[in-house]
Amino acid sequence: RHLVLPQVGPSGQEKLSASRVLLAGLGGLNSPVALYLASAGIGTLGLVDFDRVDRSNLQRQVLYGESDVETLKTEASRRSLQRSRPGLKTEIVDQRIDRSNAGWIVEGWDVVVDGTDNDRARYALNEACVAAGIPLVYGAALRFQGQASVFWPAQGENSPCFNCLFPEDQAGDAPRCAEAGVLGVVPGLVGMVQAT
Repeated sequence: RHLVLPQVGPSGQEKLSASRVLLAGLGGLNSPVALYLASAGIGTLGLVDFDRVDRSNLQRQVLYGESDVETLKTEASRRSLQRSRPGLKTEIVDQRIDRSNAGWIVEGWDVVVDGTDNDRARYALNEACVAAGIPLVYGAALRFQGQASVFWPAQGENSPCFNCLFPEDQAGDAPRCAEAGVLGVVPGLVGMVQAT
């Protein structure tokens, strides 16, 4: 149905098919992002995570099922996405994101979608995306609320970055979902906004 939208049409669909989107973190946020972007016809998805699927993830991480428990999230994601769209290209990075590797991880991607759940990774991704001029699609979810934004300072001086909005030197230790909990649908809602 993208083809009948005048804002997309065949040329827009061709752009989607040629695009490369990096999904940093494969948990509750990027699970729906991955499904929607694959279904939309994105050409290549980068799948970055170091973790394995845990039974407690299944309540909100819609890419996975019971048979994926104990499997690396990158591999389980690839399998799930290939079932829904066999022609999808994927590139896997089985690493935790930090300042030592974020630069080379984001290199060569058109857009980076931040689905991580820790500040170290978020600030590292922000720095790397600012340096490379790549838009960063941010999202976070906790308990019953979430937030999303797009940061793309390369668009001009009035375009802030993640660190501009949430200065690292003022960042506190926000609780993670594992400690504070999250209503299963909330990451899905935020992830759908990020995918959009």
